[in-house]
Amino acid sequence: MEDNRKYVIALGFFDGIHLGHQALLRRTVERSEEHHMRPAVFTFDRSPKEAVTGKPVALLTTPEERIRIVRALFPIDTVIVAPFDRAMMTMDWRNFVDMLAGKYRAGWLVAGHDFRFGHRNAGTPELLRRRAAELGLGCDIVEAVKIGGEPVSSTRIRALLEQGRREEACRLLGHSLLSELHTGRPETNS
Repeated sequence: MEDNRKYVIALGFFDGIHLGHQALLRRTVERSEEHHMRPAVFTFDRSPKEAVTGKPVALLTTPEERIRIVRALFPIDTVIVAPFDRAMMTMDWRNFVDMLAGKYRAGWLVAGHDFRFGHRNAGTPELLRRRAAELGLGCDIVEAVKIGGEPVSSTRIRALLEQGRREEACRLLGHSLLSELHTGRPETNS
């Protein structure tokens, strides 16, 4: 029997699946249970920042690692890894939300307080909320998770790792599911 329920979709890049991301994913699961929808995650195959600027971004996780961690921490089977290609990079923010509603069957969207999307990052959390309402979708904007008075972010974790402050980085991640913490891909011994 096919499951035709709509999805509650968490939106973001989710590098590292840190405590801030986990708050979004927890809300996604809660909303899916409340509204009898299926939980899902929408992410990209590569860093949008890297794609736009052309400058490498040292990532905490590959797309495959993000999928593995999401599934290990939450009852979320559907992880959409969309290509961040030219079409995605130049997509109008309204069309992005419309795509989530149409192609991906969103019934509810969950994003962080700093989520930006669409061409030139024109989409804001408030515009996401407004467009979702126009389309009849629910929408939650999750506030920042703060530790030490500062928001938890992948950028902050990468900076801690670069400074050799591994314990602090692990605390912000809130899990130990990365095989090794690094600020780039691990070196291999051939």
